[in-house]
Amino acid sequence: MDQRTRFIVDHLRDALAITELCDHYGVSRKTGYKWIERFLRQGPAGLEERSRRPRRSPNETAEEIVTAILDARRRHPSWGGKKLLALLHQRHPRWHLPGRSTACDILSRHGMVPTRRRRRRLGHPGKPTSQILAPNDCLERRLQGAVPDR
Repeated sequence: MDQRTRFIVDHLRDALAITELCDHYGVSRKTGYKWIERFLRQGPAGLEERSRRPRRSPNETAEEIVTAILDARRRHPSWGGKKLLALLHQRHPRWHLPGRSTACDILSRHGMVPTRRRRRRLGHPGKPTSQILAPNDCLERRLQGAVPDR
């Protein structure tokens, strides 16, 4: 039996006061009353762990703005977030538009930013491409036969 179920069972027995019961289980009185209220309303299902994820994000960009950014990008496929926001500001001056980085994130999330080809890493420019075995030794002199290979 988990902690919440044991808490409710002990509460229903009326063996201890709520304060003593909460102290015994190491929870605040507010949490104890919350568990009791959930059990009375929903039964044992009310004691299950709930998601802590917020139901909505207050700073989320409005759907109409996201749609407008994506539509503008479809019309101007080479433009970035900064130009698209300037265009939308001209068309809709009363809208509260997001910042440039947010507009770029919106484009990335919807797959509208092409991935760049990665440059091949060649290593440090001062690193020799062959093994140097002696002072003033270099690959060209070895290839010419001036220095014997060791």
